[in-house]
Amino acid sequence: MKKVLATLAIGLFTLTLGCGAYAASDEYKAAKKHEEANYKMAKAECKKLSGSEAKSCKKKAHADHEAAEDKLKAMK
Repeated sequence: MKKVLATLAIGLFTLTLGCGAYAASDEYKAAKKHEEANYKMAKAECKKLSGSEAKSCKKKAHADHEAAEDKLKAMK
């Protein structure tokens, strides 16, 4: 009987860990989609500008995107 209970406890623990990893994966995917949308919006705003303003806007958008991706990688 103790073996059965131990096996059930281990199975339940493994299932719990698996569900937690799945939830974290969903959270990561949602954050990634949100970041990609933000980056696309920032690039679209830069297209409205011209010359050096557009260039600096694109650089800022890219730097912000890279920083957000680094945070996402740390989250994963």
